[in-house]
Amino acid sequence: MPYFIDTNIFVACLRGRAPQVREKFLQLPPRDILVPFQVLAKLMLGAAKSARPEHHAQQVDTIVKPFAVAWPDLAAVEHYVDIRTALAKSGTLISQPDLWIAALTRAANATLVTHNTGEFARIPGLLLENWLAA
Repeated sequence: MPYFIDTNIFVACLRGRAPQVREKFLQLPPRDILVPFQVLAKLMLGAAKSARPEHHAQQVDTIVKPFAVAWPDLAAVEHYVDIRTALAKSGTLISQPDLWIAALTRAANATLVTHNTGEFARIPGLLLENWLAA
C-alpha cells in the first residue's frame, strides 16, 4: 500500500524528533512512499526562508531523494473537485495545499501519513495514519 507523507512528518524527521518515523521509512520499500508536490514545495520554501538556506535545502534533498514526487493527474483533479465541493457544502474548507495533498492521496488509493489528523479526518474516504503517535 502506498503512503503519502505530509510536511509535518518530514519536518519532525529533519528536526531529529521522530526516530519511529525513520524506522518506518527504513522498513518500507522507497517505491511505497510518495511526496505530494505541495509537501515538496513547503519543505523547499521552509529551507529557502531559513537562516541557513543551503544547509536546509541539502537536508530536504537528502530526505526526499529516495521517494517519487506525486503530481496531479486527471483522477487527482476529480478528487480535488469532489473534496472541495463536499467541504464547502459543510462549511469546513481546508487550505489549498492540504486539499491537493488529500486529493492526490485519495486518488491513488493510498494512506496519508500526517500529524494533522483532525483536519484531514473531515475528508470522506481518506485513509490516515499518524506515525508520530506510534
